Amino acid sequence: MNLLRRSMRAVATAVVAGSLGAAAQAAFVPGEDLVNPGLTGNTQHDAWVGLTSANYPGFPGFPGTGAWPHPMAPNQPGSGDGELIKLANGTGGGPYPTSGGIYFGGFSGDINNLGGTLAVKDATPVADFKNVVFQVQIGEAWTYDFYNHALPTLSYNGGSQNLAATTSLVLSKFDNGTVTMPTGDETVYINTYLLQWDLSGISSPITDFSIQFSGTQHSQLYALQLDQSDVYKAYGTVVPEPSTILMTASGVLPLALLTLRKRHLA
Repeated sequence: MNLLRRSMRAVATAVVAGSLGAAAQAAFVPGEDLVNPGLTGNTQHDAWVGLTSANYPGFPGFPGTGAWPHPMAPNQPGSGDGELIKLANGTGGGPYPTSGGIYFGGFSGDINNLGGTLAVKDATPVADFKNVVFQVQIGEAWTYDFYNHALPTLSYNGGSQNLAATTSLVLSKFDNGTVTMPTGDETVYINTYLLQWDLSGISSPITDFSIQFSGTQHSQLYALQLDQSDVYKAYGTVVPEPSTILMTASGVLPLALLTLRKRHLA
């Protein structure tokens, strides 16, 4: 077994445990970087934080190819009736909850190997809904989190439209140590993504929808959040509350944002 494969297997073991040990800069808190997207109008919210075997018992273990006994319901206050389901296994493994989060299991030592496909579904969206914001907190394996770096896509009314997000950004990147790659040592991150879909151009009523994504084998999923509304407003354009305006004017908010940015991007 060459050096690269030994390094890969060491990282896979660490990811199952939920961290990369001494190489990590600080304690990681699942769900900490999820944000309130500030949607207006008629809204609905679902969130899954702590996708662990303790919170979701009875699911199959390693390598994760067993069938899920039931969908995973959201476990955060104020959530609706969304569901997290497994659509497909990956190459020799599949996603299942461990002590740290949902692990995309398998035996492969190859970089960017398919670890399985999950979907968040809602069969009862808000009436006339036009706006979906989806957040995903996922840890990399050998610098890959989503398989082939492909971001989640949205389909509706039982179809397979696989719509790309109108807007996508990375809210934070938590330094989770390093791994030896063919190009040298690389940092692996736990990334918190925010994706938004503008569905206001769809004329037919949307009665159900799903957002699906595939993880790289040995990556790990920590938290999900789904927000929807019947009013489209691009993320980041919500008018701040008066107290926030006061903080901005006094310089308090810029300092707080700078501190937060340094914490996640240093």
